[in-house]
Amino acid sequence: MATTAFLSALSPTMHQRRRGAASGLRSQLTFACVIVLLSASAILPSFAQINRTLITPTAPPQAAEPTATAQQGFYMDVLFFKGEEGDSTQRVDVFTIVPYQSLNFMKRDSVFIGDYIATITLKDQAGREIQTIRKERPIKEERLEVTLGATGAFDYLQTTFRIQPGNYSVSVEINDILSKRLTTLQSSFKAVNANAAQFAVSSVMFASNVAQKGTRYAVTPYFSEDVSSLTQEGFYAFFETYNSFGQGLDSLDFVYEITDNKGKQWFLSKRQRRSVTAAREQQFLKIALPTQLAVGTYNLRILVLRLDTTSKIGERDVIAASTRAMRIDWKGLGLLAMMKGDDLLKAIRQMRYVAPPQDVSFILSLTSEEERQRRFFEYWQRLDPTPGTLRNEAFEEYYQRIEYANRNFRAISFGDGWMSDMGMVYTIFGPPQFTRDFRRDGRIIWTWAYPSLGREFIFVDYTGFGNDFRLTSGMPFERYRYRRN
Repeated sequence: MATTAFLSALSPTMHQRRRGAASGLRSQLTFACVIVLLSASAILPSFAQINRTLITPTAPPQAAEPTATAQQGFYMDVLFFKGEEGDSTQRVDVFTIVPYQSLNFMKRDSVFIGDYIATITLKDQAGREIQTIRKERPIKEERLEVTLGATGAFDYLQTTFRIQPGNYSVSVEINDILSKRLTTLQSSFKAVNANAAQFAVSSVMFASNVAQKGTRYAVTPYFSEDVSSLTQEGFYAFFETYNSFGQGLDSLDFVYEITDNKGKQWFLSKRQRRSVTAAREQQFLKIALPTQLAVGTYNLRILVLRLDTTSKIGERDVIAASTRAMRIDWKGLGLLAMMKGDDLLKAIRQMRYVAPPQDVSFILSLTSEEERQRRFFEYWQRLDPTPGTLRNEAFEEYYQRIEYANRNFRAISFGDGWMSDMGMVYTIFGPPQFTRDFRRDGRIIWTWAYPSLGREFIFVDYTGFGNDFRLTSGMPFERYRYRRN
């Protein structure tokens, strides 16, 4: 199947499955869907947060860090693939993933309406505009809880450029029509002529799962650079190899290397032999992260080696390489051990819905920051559902809910969203399973139901403007408790 035909066939599938394809609020920054690779010659798109990979037969330089002009509300990936045979241009795919909860929705008749405009701009090294693509993306959703992020729904957009070798930058601006909020991400990169190399490697895609089904593979792409949630089970690096040697080169050895930003090597995998007979061939390697990796940013480097390589790998042994950034972020024990100053004090105050008031007051009353940090750490360790692992799922979920409440439930009479009545209920119980809203006597009434927990909460906004909902059905008597799905 031709490259363009495969991608045009893939894109509608992604669009149709964008709703409910993710794993929900357990990881607000991760979205996934399953694609099926139809043939070994088809190009494989990959999806991650910000890619810094170059197609090159040697170790690639690092591209510039992406920058955001506002609080990040979407995710962007820039991926590079070899052009068609005899074509010196490179294919650059820009993938944009916009979570529903980052957009504003309004109710119209029986559905919720959202709308945003995506502007994707490609510029050369001098900053001259080469091409701008502007797309409006209207969204309709029947259930309110989906617009709030309960199912991890997102909108997916793929934009393709054909470029000559050189230095470029690409920016994506998301304009939320209803809120008029603008968010921008930008990435700089260098594209080389992969057709000029006898052997080359494409960009690297992260995938949380790869399952073989006969002659096909079902792949679950992983949209984020933050691989914290994959540290236990591992994940996959998916990429393409391009062989111009022909039938004379049928296999090569592959390894992956993990280094930090200072170039220190943290891990080098064992060699894995793979077929490279085809001119364009899909490859994947299972990535297992070493347990000693701390919170921080790392580089995952895929190395293609000569078969006669000695045990000590030198640069002459590397036929091709592809590098991309990955991150172990604020998950589990990492953030618990690092929080200090105002961030620590705020996190302790936000324990209101999980800890008794006397426990919160006691930790705050300690005069030593080291002692406050230790007591905070110990408290969350006791709530860890998987002690001894790198992650503390209870801690992650609780503060993700706090963050979500701050973004969505800020009330004029309470300040921060987590302190509002809606923020309290959301933090303790999570997204409602069923919702209903209506007007009565000029007031907006919103009902949240949790049938599995036998609870229902009614909020009334007496102003009629939808920005000051008060709980009228009684305060929750429960505290937050992690519930394994």
